[in-house]
Amino acid sequence: MKIKLVIVLCLFSFSVVAQKYGTAIGPRIGESRFGISVKQRILPSFTAEAMTELQSDAYQFTILPKYHLPITGEGLNIFFGAGAHIGGLKEFGATYGYDLMGGIEWKIPALPLVIGADVKPAYHINHEDWFEFPATVSVHYVFSKETKAKRKKQRAKRKKRKERRERREERREKRQEWWNDFRNI
Repeated sequence: MKIKLVIVLCLFSFSVVAQKYGTAIGPRIGESRFGISVKQRILPSFTAEAMTELQSDAYQFTILPKYHLPITGEGLNIFFGAGAHIGGLKEFGATYGYDLMGGIEWKIPALPLVIGADVKPAYHINHEDWFEFPATVSVHYVFSKETKAKRKKQRAKRKKRKERRERREERREKRQEWWNDFRNI
């Protein structure tokens, strides 16, 4: 029974657009870190996030593409992603490394705000701590959101693409028929 529920949820999640915003910016706050992040929707279920994080003895800039899966409807999502970072550490100089990220976010329906919580394990190179597992909370202000008009326009584009594919397939079939007739003469 549990496996069937997971399969149904997975199928549902791939057919629904995950996030209801285009561009959002806001603070990220963790135990000993503070930062700002900007999210930009790239595809219906993918965003790219650029983050800066400041600590008492370090700074870091991270780029992460993320994949969103809706939990209930389009407002509540889980997400995961992977990316890279560069930065500096007071006693070690320049650092870089790789990041993973997983979390949950909620787009508040009546307000232009997205509230999220995540963990971002990071593997560092040339750093005193080669691995860290920080958790942060973020609040993003939505600058551009998906409107009904944009969704309608996207549906119309998808419909036109589908019609073009169907016409191309019909032309291929006609050419194949002509070729078969020509060979049989």
